Order: sequence, then C-alpha cells, then structure tokens
Amino acid sequence: MMEKKKNVPVLRFPEFSGDWEKKKLGEITTQMQSGVSRKLNDSDIGLPILRSNNIQNEGLDVTDIKYWYLKDDQGVNLENYYLKENDVLVNFINSLAQIGKVALFSDLLNRDTIFTTNLLRLSFKNIVDTRFVFYNFNLKSYKDYIQSITKPAVNQASFTTKEFQNYILDLATLPEQQKISSVLTAVDNKLQTLKKKKTLLEQYKKGMMQKIFSQELRFKDDNGNEFPEWEMKTLGEIAEKKSIKNKSNDVKNVFTNSASVGIVNQRDYFDKDIANQNNLLNYYIVENNDFVYNPRISNLAPVGPIGRNHLDTGVMSPLYSVFKFTQGNLDFFEIFFSTTGWHEYMESIANYGARADRMNITSENFYLMPVPFPCLEEQTKIANFLSAIDDKINLCNAQIEKTEQWKKGLLQKMFV
Repeated sequence: MMEKKKNVPVLRFPEFSGDWEKKKLGEITTQMQSGVSRKLNDSDIGLPILRSNNIQNEGLDVTDIKYWYLKDDQGVNLENYYLKENDVLVNFINSLAQIGKVALFSDLLNRDTIFTTNLLRLSFKNIVDTRFVFYNFNLKSYKDYIQSITKPAVNQASFTTKEFQNYILDLATLPEQQKISSVLTAVDNKLQTLKKKKTLLEQYKKGMMQKIFSQELRFKDDNGNEFPEWEMKTLGEIAEKKSIKNKSNDVKNVFTNSASVGIVNQRDYFDKDIANQNNLLNYYIVENNDFVYNPRISNLAPVGPIGRNHLDTGVMSPLYSVFKFTQGNLDFFEIFFSTTGWHEYMESIANYGARADRMNITSENFYLMPVPFPCLEEQTKIANFLSAIDDKINLCNAQIEKTEQWKKGLLQKMFV
C-alpha cells in the first residue's frame, strides 16, 4: 500500500510537525462584508473611503483618497464599516487585471476609514493568523482560483462571496502560522525600507537637477575656482542630424524609443517584431550614443521623449529624429533631456493642427532648440555627481529585486 502523501510545506521550522489541515475560507471567517456605495468627493471633509484602486502591489496606496460626506449617511450606520488594523481587503468587483488583489489595512491616514462596495472586508476566527491568510492570498493557487470563479463583463469583472467562501486553504497550527507570517512580515518591512530609500534618492536627484539647471547650484573646479558662466547654444551648433537609411537592408535590429524605459530593441520590449522585417529600407540607422527624438506624446512625455542609444547598431522608424553630438559630455546632455527644461521651446514651435498624439515640428525648428552649455569640465562634474546618485538608485533597485525574489521563494516553500 502506498504511503499517503503528507500535507506539509517544503521549508518548515524544526519545532513543528504534523499535517496541515485543509479548510474552506468560509469556515475560518467571521465576516465577509462589502462596503458602502454613495457619491464621493475630493475634499477632505468627512470620512476617508478606500476604493479598489487604492489596492496596489499587495499594499495600500493612499495618495488618491476620496471622502464620504457625513451628511450623506442616509441612515447607514457607518461605524459598521470602520476598518480595523490588519483587516484584509479584497477586490471582488474590478477589471480582470485587478480582480482578487488584496491588501492589509493599516491606519495610514490616522482617521476612521471606511470602504466602498467594490471591496470585501474579511475578518477571521481566532484559529487563524490574519497575516498568514493574507500571505496565502499571494500564492499562485489563490490567483488561479480567483480566475476560475471570476465572471468577465463589459465594464468590470466580479465574483460572488458564495464562490469565494469555497476557496480552500492549507492551515498550520496557530503558532506555526504566526511564525511564518512573522518571517514574511520582516521581509516586507525590509522591502518597504528599500523602496522608501529609493523614493528619497529619486526625490533628492530631482531636487538637485532642478537646482543645477536653474543654476541655483554651481560647481567649482578642482582648485576651488568658479567655472565660467553657462552659454546657451542651439542643438544644431553642438549636434548633427543623422539620416542614413538602411538601403541595403543589412540591419535587422529594430529599436523603439519608449518614454518609460528609453531606447530598446522591439523584439526584447514587445517579445515580437512590430516592424515588417522585409521592409526596413527607409528606416534610419542608429548607432551607439546617438540620440533619438520620438514625436509621439504621452502622459510620461508631454512633448515626446529624447533618448540616448546605449545599444549596438539598429534601425528606427523614419518618424523619429536621429542626431549625434559633436561636442560636449554625452552624459550631461542625456540628463538635460530627462528634465522638462526643453519642453517649453518644443511647445512653442509645435504645429497643433496635426495629429493630437504627435508633435508636428519641422527639422529646422528642432535644431534651433536652445541647449545649456556649461564648460566641458563643469558638464563632466554635473554628470558625475548625478550619475553617483543613479548608482545608489540602481543598487536599491537590485536589492529590491533580490528581496522580492527571496520573498517569492519563501512563499513557494513555506506554504503547502
């Protein structure tokens, strides 16, 4: 007779033994309650109310909060909807991308807070640790179950509480649950510290860039002497247009200038070829350290992005403008184009009678763009200073990614 497979995790604390017990979610909850639905307002008068979009990345984002007018209670006993520390909130009416996402409530606003009808508030019996259940909701098995019970709709998807109550969890004893959740909470705390550090570094860099390009902050040479006053030059004085076409069709790497991530290979970015590989003859050849202007506008790039090519040789759509600098520090100019200091000029020369999603600018006007031009030594000092901050931000990113992978591994091994 085959021995029955034990219901235990791969990674376990040595002081615990025995099989984990299977329970339906409905068997361990004391409450599964949806919130209130009323007209909301943006002023901070009344009670703050959490909505589905406040659940982001397994946590709460309270940067965009709406409020409930206290005079609009219409007989509702709002105290029944006051959230308590560590309540579990679940998106059960939302887009397919957001459905099932969860967060632990914490009193970030330091005020009585309620929640909307798109969210479920879960309270649990004393046989479970709330955080243990929350981390269970991070598992692939939970996400697969949510997909299986979700009913798509034109505007938003949803699932019923009746179906949600049938989700099966594997439960350890309460002391083991608490020990597991304490380990994962420590990892989450480390992640929050790293993310806060990254945010502060990004804010510091942004502030320094504003001071540098407004010349509120100036650097000195190695002897402590002042650098010369900055010049303003047109882009055409310090850079030259490149319009070499891929006439032999030898170059097959097609690049895209994305507002969010810069110049990338289309195949890597989209996981497929977007351009027609057999018709790249009119595409511009782009070499390493060339700069590219994409006239397509977006929320991230209101006048279109200018990016520097850090890749090898590729080709880009003839809709883009390609140029290379003939003098100056490339890092300095890359930093300048990451600011908004050139946006006002672009807006002043744009022809808005063209497509609404694209800047229509003549090549002549583009190369008349004014560009700040400190002496080369100061350009280099500025670039090195800001690059050092970037190094710290990149280190934070690497630590965040490593910690997230560690957490993912723990979730896979510490739960059944």
